[in-house]
Amino acid sequence: MKRYLYLCGVTTTLFAQQIDVLPSFQGFKGAVNTPNATVYKEGEFEFLYSNQIDNLSSSNSIDFREHTNQNNYFINMGMLPNLDLSFRYANGNDKLTNKDFLEDRVLSFKYQLPFIPKDLFQIALGMQDVGGGASHINSTYGVLSKDFNSIRTSVGYAQGDNKDSLNGTFGSIEYQAFPWLNLAGEYDSHDWSAAVKTAYLAHIGKQKINLGLMAKSSLDYNDLYFGLYANFPFNDKAQHLKIDTKSIPSSIAELKNYGFSNISYSLKDDTLYFEYENTLYTYSDIDALGMVLGSLVMSDKASTIVVTTKKSNIEQLTTKVNTKEYKEFLSTGKYQENLLQFTAQSILNKNESTYSDRFKPTLTLKPAFVLVDGSEYASFDYTLAMQAELSMRLAKGTILSTRYNIPLTVSDNFEDGRVFDYRNRNKTTAEIDQVLLSQYFQIDLPYRWISLVQVGQFDRKLTGGSFESSVSSLNGKHTLTAKATQLKDDMYLNLDRYGADEYREERLLSYQYYIEPLNANVKLTAGEFLYGDEGAMFSLERYFSDTAVRFDISQTEHEIKGDHTVGRLTLSIPFGSSKKVKTKYLDIQGDYLTYNRRKTIVSKGEPSYAQPHHLKEVENSFTLEKYYLNNSRFHPAYIKTNYNRLRNVFLGD
Repeated sequence: MKRYLYLCGVTTTLFAQQIDVLPSFQGFKGAVNTPNATVYKEGEFEFLYSNQIDNLSSSNSIDFREHTNQNNYFINMGMLPNLDLSFRYANGNDKLTNKDFLEDRVLSFKYQLPFIPKDLFQIALGMQDVGGGASHINSTYGVLSKDFNSIRTSVGYAQGDNKDSLNGTFGSIEYQAFPWLNLAGEYDSHDWSAAVKTAYLAHIGKQKINLGLMAKSSLDYNDLYFGLYANFPFNDKAQHLKIDTKSIPSSIAELKNYGFSNISYSLKDDTLYFEYENTLYTYSDIDALGMVLGSLVMSDKASTIVVTTKKSNIEQLTTKVNTKEYKEFLSTGKYQENLLQFTAQSILNKNESTYSDRFKPTLTLKPAFVLVDGSEYASFDYTLAMQAELSMRLAKGTILSTRYNIPLTVSDNFEDGRVFDYRNRNKTTAEIDQVLLSQYFQIDLPYRWISLVQVGQFDRKLTGGSFESSVSSLNGKHTLTAKATQLKDDMYLNLDRYGADEYREERLLSYQYYIEPLNANVKLTAGEFLYGDEGAMFSLERYFSDTAVRFDISQTEHEIKGDHTVGRLTLSIPFGSSKKVKTKYLDIQGDYLTYNRRKTIVSKGEPSYAQPHHLKEVENSFTLEKYYLNNSRFHPAYIKTNYNRLRNVFLGD
């Protein structure tokens, strides 16, 4: 009897453990090569590598696999609620002949049906290789999963384009043996396979990172394949913090010494009016607003606080709070609907102005990375450089900037005269590649209207001028932007060996809408892009703290290169501290490390090549969207959605 009770206790302990949701060898959440009905959470990003050799044809044999290699690189992410995306690049070569047998880019997605109680079961629909030509991977499927504590069972059906792809009935069982060990077995409509997966939770600062290793084998071919992954849950929400006695500014005098610029204030009718410019926080103006509001409220100078933020000494936004109500918010974290009130302009009788940032230079350090994978020339071509940009405000709305580009490593095909030299404008030696004069103009209207004129050298041997004008509603949800650019290209008269036009033009009109429930911007852009492709692009961009992910889908045509439908993923990760390094004569800050991948959507069986200059726009650190609009996320609707960040930055999170 005791033995029976002991066995029951062990069994209960094992099966009471919740099963983890781990990646498969195909990128999506799954067992080995088959999906289950779980998806990546919003803001969950994952980098995955595996050396598994896929079935390429029914003639594949042990002999074929013994002298071949294959590398698979994935970026997996939760872009929207219940929807995940997976971008894959795969290449394979024959070890005996050193010839490639596979170069492929794959875009996949999976959608979990909502409104089904998770305790009941989960259902998901998905597709591998959307709009691609990889018939050995392309398939559409539906799958149902049910969790029993530490066990997950899944069964599904797939329709594939090739008898070697996922095609027919499949099923799997996953078992969480220990918190760090997961076992999986499956039938993938062709073969029986098993996998072992391990997981380890690490931290870099406050950021969680889930690290893991995987190994698999199958009855069809019993050699081992391996995989490793790094998972970043950027969507973790900060906990509510308590006010303590940390050395945070709690008065105007302390704020003046904290790192902000262009400070002005006055006190009238029990209302404190305060103006400042964020010259302290690198990536988000909302952090500066949170620090200023908290400090002024704790100073107990007035019952009402009116704060105006500026950019290059031009007004951005005016926020009004009640001191008592905001103190309650700082203490409890509870947000009242009318806690933050926004007006078009402040009413301020200035009696003091201090800490001007005029003529004080800022040094920005930014990595520049370009990757071309799976081309007809090589598996991987890349260039990595460090850019040092020096900028200075000369007058109200006037900024002079220059950028020095320092190449760190360049692959052969990016060198002078090689096939990809134009993608990076042949920057293989250290030199100044950008000198710009930027002038901002603000028009006082019942809505926010800001314009920008830029002249100078925009990139290596690319000179001219650009104009853009942006009109936003008071709540910030709606933004209409027009852009016009005329540049002279002294490097590539015959771009891609087509035509003979030395001028680059950009004529674009865009409408952007902020979706509060998703904390995301959707944008529709139409017109002529910088390198002659005309058409429209739809964009979805989401911020998870200061990390941004953007997905574009576009349809454009070029008079020589023809029509193209292209999908593009862009991932931007902060490089450096959230605060600038302040010195007496110079401020130093980081910038984003940006990585993007493209995929041309083609008919089945056609090759998919990325378009090198497709969707190219004028880009620099001082465009309206990046500089004045703070990457389109410093407006009332965004601030109200992310109100907890105001509190957390003040309390030291």
